[in-house]
Amino acid sequence: MEPVGVGSVLVQPQALEQHPTVRLPQPPQVAAFARRYLIDTDYLLPKDLIEANRLDFQHFYLKHVLKSNYLAPLDKERVRSILDVGCGTGRWVIEMARAFPQARVYGIDLEWSTPSQKLPPNVSFLQGDVLQGLPFSEHTFDYVHQRLLAMGIPAKRWPFLLQELQRVTAPGGWIELFEGGDTFVNAGPALRLFIEWYRQASKRAGYDPAIADRLGNLFQGLGLHHVRLETLSVPVGPWGRHEGVMLQKNLMATFPGLFPLLQQQLNIEEGQFNTVLREINREIEMLQIEYQYYVVYGQK
Repeated sequence: MEPVGVGSVLVQPQALEQHPTVRLPQPPQVAAFARRYLIDTDYLLPKDLIEANRLDFQHFYLKHVLKSNYLAPLDKERVRSILDVGCGTGRWVIEMARAFPQARVYGIDLEWSTPSQKLPPNVSFLQGDVLQGLPFSEHTFDYVHQRLLAMGIPAKRWPFLLQELQRVTAPGGWIELFEGGDTFVNAGPALRLFIEWYRQASKRAGYDPAIADRLGNLFQGLGLHHVRLETLSVPVGPWGRHEGVMLQKNLMATFPGLFPLLQQQLNIEEGQFNTVLREINREIEMLQIEYQYYVVYGQK
């Protein structure tokens, strides 16, 4: 594979399938849950080809819901540099590069897979950990974007993370965060149990599952202007038609990746976990459940 380089930055693309499988210290004993996780990082979800496929599916679902790849009021004629923190498979980066051909669009992640498609000439991918600091100078980007990293950022590191996003944003530039909380409306007993498991396990591991509820206040603390917080309630399941079925599939693909966390922190057994997941899927088919996403953006 050819390295992707920009200026003095040289990055060697790394395909997920080339890495050895890494499991958590107490892995599940069932092969169905023998997923690949990164060790010595703060990211709770798997990093494997199954997760890459889910992230791609999630990207297209969110674009369908938002009717766009961003909500901040960007001036397309003035934006010259864009950063995506936690870029995953790079779908968002590639699409933004095509939508903003005059801008250089960077994606950074702990690990990223080489896209199968040809990259636009204004795309650059870097491997790095935002919690160790972003490898960019102050005032570099006109738009900084971060999506669904609540399960990768310990609660005590959020202030540092937001300060880093602000540091690399140019005066007049925009910062936008999109997060999913832990709020479900009309949830059934199984889903409520699962969410309670997730809340307890996350807190024990040092994460804040309700961080999305406080994004507006955190942004205000950064001194940003024109801060706007939007809560999106979206249907889950067949009652929400195509949109609801897509979210159901995404959630039911996400939940299994949290099993190691629940097993290690709460000693949840695999059989009990499977039973609860099956019941959640049944509840989604029957109830008019809604899930809440949060979008916040502000201008430096």
